[in-house]
Amino acid sequence: MVRMVTTEHDPFLPDDPANLLVADPTRREPVSFDASGNRLAGHLYRPPEVRPGTRTGGIVMCGPISSVKEQTLPHYAERFADAGYTVLTFDPSHFGESEGEPRFHYDPWQVISDYVDATAYLMNRDDIDPARVAVVGVCMGGGYALAVAARERRVAACASVAGGYDIGGTFRQMMGADGFAAYLRLVNEARDRERRTGETVYIPTIAQGLTDDEPLAVMPVAEAYSYYARTSAADAPNWSWKMTAASLEPYLTFNAISQAPLVAPTPLLIVHGTTDSALLPEKAQAAFDAASEPKELVWIETHNHIELYDQDPYVSEAVGHVLRWLDGLGLGVGGR
Repeated sequence: MVRMVTTEHDPFLPDDPANLLVADPTRREPVSFDASGNRLAGHLYRPPEVRPGTRTGGIVMCGPISSVKEQTLPHYAERFADAGYTVLTFDPSHFGESEGEPRFHYDPWQVISDYVDATAYLMNRDDIDPARVAVVGVCMGGGYALAVAARERRVAACASVAGGYDIGGTFRQMMGADGFAAYLRLVNEARDRERRTGETVYIPTIAQGLTDDEPLAVMPVAEAYSYYARTSAADAPNWSWKMTAASLEPYLTFNAISQAPLVAPTPLLIVHGTTDSALLPEKAQAAFDAASEPKELVWIETHNHIELYDQDPYVSEAVGHVLRWLDGLGLGVGGR
């Protein structure tokens, strides 16, 4: 499915509107599971025409920071399901239809814990072969997939697409050491206001840039604004325009490269865009270099980060590489 859009005022949309992907809500069914005391909402994608109860290989997916299950992941999940996999996506704690207080608080390690619980839930389903379950993440979910594979040793394979690996290092490179320290100090001060008042401090999730009136935002870049403003209106009304200021403390210091050596012997695939100013290609290379065999690194010729969210040919190319990797490991139709 495609949505007709205008590209006149948005340089991050494809020149050909037919290349902007739109998910089919009829392909997914709602599920829920427990995670650290919260009930999490998920979507399950089963292969077309598969009989109820038939065991298939499984893929558990996690997406970008702030995103809900109706964004980014459906374009991958539908294609993986077409190839014979059962796919689970979910809203992390505090977001979307999932439980968790305060609302819209984001901690990478909490998301990773949710991701582990989601993986265990899928493995324990009667229609899944638990020996053929992989984790596949996109954007921050890609970095988290490494941490899940390091923690949950029953995972059969790990793939990261346009992954976030060294967030603090990326922001420091963009802002400079002093600028990054000053920015994080503003976050610390906002967190301290919470301690004094007992009230949650919220900041914009996205912004075109930073101003004196709004000196903090989770994603203060035009590319992120383009994607989330568009998809929240069209696909994801549960997406939030605000997040806790406290989210930035763990987010801006998250580093998945430390997890990379712990993934082995689980096979690892890293797929990344050649041009990505949000999650730098050199960080993907560093994560790959830190990992042990078996591993593979694939580069896709891109112009920006969000092309790998919901635009073709980039999504289909990434899906093709992941399927080649998983099927080659014996996780697809027919099993090992």
